Amino acid sequence: MKPPEEFLTDAFIYKEYQGTNDWSEPIYGEEVKIKNCRIDIGSEFIYSTRGKQILYNGLIFCYEGLTDPMLEFTEESMVIVNGLSHTITKVIPVMEPLENKLYAYELEVV
Repeated sequence: MKPPEEFLTDAFIYKEYQGTNDWSEPIYGEEVKIKNCRIDIGSEFIYSTRGKQILYNGLIFCYEGLTDPMLEFTEESMVIVNGLSHTITKVIPVMEPLENKLYAYELEVV
């Protein structure tokens, strides 16, 4: 079951990563406003022999059939949430349990 649409009150700006310029700076596409999603900002860390390392600063959940527009998100793309820029570090497609159909995307951002 997908969450009720009235629970998906968050939105963000998505700018797709398109590579780098001659100075190795990232190039992004046009801004696209994504609405009807869920955004959880909060850091997740791991601890290793190298010390404390951040895994992500937040998670964004986008649901097939509810999030508008639903895109094929790519790593290294930029998202802007409440005026703050974040970079997508991991795109996790979540599939329907009994069929090979997209249920949602989980985006890890830093």
